[in-house]
Amino acid sequence: MAMTGNKKYFVAAGILFVFIVGAVLCWYVISFKEQPLPPERGAETMMEKPSPEMPVIPPSRKETVAETVVTGKIDAAGSEPEGVPEGKALPPATMTETAKKESRRIHKPVKSYYDRLFGDMNVLFAYLDQQDYIREYGLPEGTKRQVLTMLADLSAHPPVISGETRDIFILTRNMAHFYRVLGKDNILFIKDIMSHEREIVEQFADLLYEWIFVELRRKNPEVKTSVKDLYEYAGFFLTTLSGKAYLARRLSKTRMIVLYYSILILDMADRDELNRYGIDILPPVNLLMDDMENQRNLDYQRKYLRRLGSIKQRVIRQRESGVAKY
Repeated sequence: MAMTGNKKYFVAAGILFVFIVGAVLCWYVISFKEQPLPPERGAETMMEKPSPEMPVIPPSRKETVAETVVTGKIDAAGSEPEGVPEGKALPPATMTETAKKESRRIHKPVKSYYDRLFGDMNVLFAYLDQQDYIREYGLPEGTKRQVLTMLADLSAHPPVISGETRDIFILTRNMAHFYRVLGKDNILFIKDIMSHEREIVEQFADLLYEWIFVELRRKNPEVKTSVKDLYEYAGFFLTTLSGKAYLARRLSKTRMIVLYYSILILDMADRDELNRYGIDILPPVNLLMDDMENQRNLDYQRKYLRRLGSIKQRVIRQRESGVAKY
C-alpha cells in the first residue's frame, strides 16, 4: 500500500510540473509578441551614421536638399529638369555655364616652335656639359659658346671652292682647312662628341641645323654666320677634291649626314639666288638618295629621303618650266 501511495504522489507531482512549465512558456510568448523588436546593431548603425561615400547633410537642410540617383550630386529640391516623367531616369548632368567659363580660363600656354627648339638645344648643350669627356676640355663658357665660336671662325675663313686643283698650294691648304682654322683641340673636341654620342648624332645635327637657320632669320647677333658663308662649305663638301677626300675618311653615316645638310644649304642658297658657283644640285641628290636607300643605320632615313625627293621633284619641275637656272 505504501508503494502504491508513493507512486500516485510522484505522478501527481510530474503532472503539476509540466503544467507550470507550459504556463510559463505561454506567458513568455504572449509578452514577446506585444513588445516591439529592438533594431539590429547593423541596422542601428546604418540609421544613425550616414555612409562615408554619401555627403553629410546638415539637419536644417534635410528637407530642402535631395540627392539624385542618376547624377549623385546634391541638388535643391524641386530643381529637377522639367518634362521628366516620374519614375523615368534623369538625363546625364551637363556642365554649368560657370564651370564652362572657369574651364576656359584654365589652360596651359602653347609654346612656339622657336621656344621648343631653343629649349631642346639648351637641354642638349646642358647634357654635353655634364659629360666627363667634355669637362676635360675645361670650357669656361660651356659647349654652346664653344660651338658658336667655332661656327664664327669657320664663317670668317671659308675654304677655296673654285680653281682648287690649279694650284698645289691652294689644294694643300684646303686639305688641312679645318685643322688650320679650328686648331687641334677643337678637332679633338668634335671627334670626341661624334665618338661618344653616336646614338644621338643625327638628332644633334638636326637640331643644330634648324636652330642656326632660325636664329639667322631672327638676326641673332650671337650666331655669326650667314647662308652665303654656309654655302661655301656646302660647295666644299659637294664639289672639291679636298672636301670629298675629307668625307671619304669618315664613317658612312657621318659622310651621308654631312652631304645631306650640304644639299639643304645648297638648295636654300639656290632659291635665294646665292649659288654663285652654279653647282648643279641634282647629281649629289641622286647619289645620296641611292646611298641612303641602302643604308640601315639611319634613324631619320625616311625623313632624309622624303626631303631629298621633294627637292628633286621641285627642281625638275622648275627646269622643265624654265624657271630654275641650275
